[in-house]
Amino acid sequence: MQELPFHRLLIGLDLTSSDSNLLNYIDHVLPYIPATSIHFVHVYPSLLTDDSKEELEGKMTKAMHDLVEQHLTIDDVELHYSIHEGSPSEEILKTASSHKADLIFIMNRVGLKGSALLQDLANKSNASLWMVPEGYDHFQFTKFYIPLQFNAHNAHTLRLAYGLDEADKGYNLFVCEHLYEVPSGYHYSGKSLEEYKSILEEQRQHDFHRFVEDNNLGALGLTCNVHSVDGMSTAESIYAQSRKMGADLILISARGRSNVSSFLLGSVTNELVLMDPVAPMILVKNPKGNMGLWQAIQEI
Repeated sequence: MQELPFHRLLIGLDLTSSDSNLLNYIDHVLPYIPATSIHFVHVYPSLLTDDSKEELEGKMTKAMHDLVEQHLTIDDVELHYSIHEGSPSEEILKTASSHKADLIFIMNRVGLKGSALLQDLANKSNASLWMVPEGYDHFQFTKFYIPLQFNAHNAHTLRLAYGLDEADKGYNLFVCEHLYEVPSGYHYSGKSLEEYKSILEEQRQHDFHRFVEDNNLGALGLTCNVHSVDGMSTAESIYAQSRKMGADLILISARGRSNVSSFLLGSVTNELVLMDPVAPMILVKNPKGNMGLWQAIQEI
């Protein structure tokens, strides 16, 4: 299995109590990924203060150092810290680009708080995005939930998931699922709803086996459940299915559209980012895929 492509990490901190949960989770993750450098970043709005900007940012940098020393166990990893004033999404995107980050860790807040930041990072960065629910206070790699559409992006995500599995000695349960929607005009086919679903599911299983063969995934011993969304959106179904199985990690394949623009995620992925989180989720970007928005701008 390929080595995990997570060497240069970026961790967004907001210098609130939420950082403790995020860092505690990351502390459990770090033994499983080959990180060589970590860049911690905090972005603050313009503040009215008696301190100079240099003094203010010095205090914030010290607070970041203290948090990292308290919550992370790090050996042989290069650490960087930066403080920026302005737009969180803009400054994090710039820092991720200059740091050449492979992976961004960020807090996924309940409700719509922070959703604009998550959507910007998801759509405009070429780094994978690992989102940890606000207040999430436990860690385990036991059950992975991986929705599939049977494309090359899914193949990359599956290899990454199995890389995590191997790092964890291979004791994890993988649930791969393909979710489909019955077209509204199915009744014109002369089939009942159950007959139509049966035909579709047989076709999707055939597509899955061809996907496994075409991407040389046979050694993984994969199986795939096929389900109708039954009136829900695909994003709602993903969350319902992952909650039902008690998933502790959801892996979503995020793909780009062109090599000179930002990643443009599908409506399903964008909807997932907006929904209240049920478990940590990775939006997996292929490092050999598209460049990010800031990289594209810099190369014009």
